[in-house]
Amino acid sequence: MTTDHRRVDAELVQEVLLDEPGILREIVERVVQQILEAEMTEHIGAAPYQRTENRAGQPNGYKRRTLRTRVGTLKLLVPRTEKGPSPRGCSPATREMRRR
Repeated sequence: MTTDHRRVDAELVQEVLLDEPGILREIVERVVQQILEAEMTEHIGAAPYQRTENRAGQPNGYKRRTLRTRVGTLKLLVPRTEKGPSPRGCSPATREMRRR
């Protein structure tokens, strides 16, 4: 008889996530941080250290913000721009942080 290895793997993953509650928060925190960075890159029209004619501004550091979620409180660094408008309400996460 064959055994279903996927079931064992799913149980193992579930066990790891339940035993380490902080790991899920850390994963979500990293994903949201990457989304914020991608939004800023799209907003200014250039990647960090990239020179283009279409660049709409310069990055100017970060603001520390917290976001309360089901997996815990996320500590995020929201990118800021030096010149030009800031990206208003690009994602639900960004909108939620700006309300606080």
